Amino acid sequence: MTFRLARFAGAAAGLRTSPARRWYSKTSDPLRILFCGSDDFSCRSLRALHEEKKRNPALIESMEVMVRPPKRTGRGYKQLREVPCQTLAERLGLKTHQRDTFREWELPEGTNLIVAVSFGLFVPPRILGSAKYGGLNVHPSFLPDLRGPAPIHHALLRRDEYIGVSLQTLDSRKFDHGTILAQTPPHTIPIRPEDTLSTLIEAAGDVGAEMLVQGLRDGLHVAPHEDVGSQLEGKELRHAPKVTKGDSRIDWVSWDAEDFRRRTLVSGSVWSMVLAPSVGPKRAIFRGVKPVPREAVRGKYHVLFSEEAGVEVRVGKESTAAFVVLRDGSWVSVESVLVEGKAEQPAAFALKPFLVDPLLDSPSWDA
Repeated sequence: MTFRLARFAGAAAGLRTSPARRWYSKTSDPLRILFCGSDDFSCRSLRALHEEKKRNPALIESMEVMVRPPKRTGRGYKQLREVPCQTLAERLGLKTHQRDTFREWELPEGTNLIVAVSFGLFVPPRILGSAKYGGLNVHPSFLPDLRGPAPIHHALLRRDEYIGVSLQTLDSRKFDHGTILAQTPPHTIPIRPEDTLSTLIEAAGDVGAEMLVQGLRDGLHVAPHEDVGSQLEGKELRHAPKVTKGDSRIDWVSWDAEDFRRRTLVSGSVWSMVLAPSVGPKRAIFRGVKPVPREAVRGKYHVLFSEEAGVEVRVGKESTAAFVVLRDGSWVSVESVLVEGKAEQPAAFALKPFLVDPLLDSPSWDA
């Protein structure tokens, strides 16, 4: 965390904002905020607003928090897991509301601003119109590109080199269609080779939290709202829907090593149907997948048949990993595999029934 904070400290100072902001800051009544959030990304904005409330009570007078109810998880869905924002709000001593709908619910008395960050529940016009200053949203993309609930995930899948953060008003009709009030410059948050989904969420969350607080200080929530415009003229805009299992299904024909790396970052694993005469088609989940240089590859040549094609796999006698050659000649190593109906095993052992000797056209394990 220390590195990330140092790396992006002061990012709000370089934001793209309306030219009018250079000359004056708007003023508003002390803010009584309803904060709507869920995950680690939104927790960073919640924490920043709470700190600003302690520093500057003339700006933020009070805060309450709305979260979604706990969800059932785990085997048999017997465990209830509350969202991180619920835990943080309770630790900060903030009053919380658990709701899965705004129906038959009214804003806490005196609330004049709604802040929704990675909330996932649409704020309807009735609620939005009840707050004097409407609502604000922090979104981790260069809006209007990658509107939707999973912009960082899709930036990775699209092989972008940078991610962005935008501050926008809440729209009364659609998600992520509000007025863009501030936005990071194009190269503020690079996607580095060592980054994970978690580190990118941290980076974007820290920048977004700073952007939100600075926007409130500058009165960007006060009408009239000035749109900073799009940085993406001429670029194809894409939607960023929730990531599904289909996004992590291996395309043996077209994926290269970087596709494997990024999709593993997004989903934690990738999967394919694999075939063997003795056991039939099985779903296999590949974990710990990473690109490797050709000189690191060891072992005997086998073929793994998927529903799309056969691919070369090398496994050595002493190896627990499997090495797979891709269509462009690049290689990836696979640490472990979970075959449908079995426990997770080191890749070399899990794939054993599905590896065929290319010369004998029969199962082979004498590496």
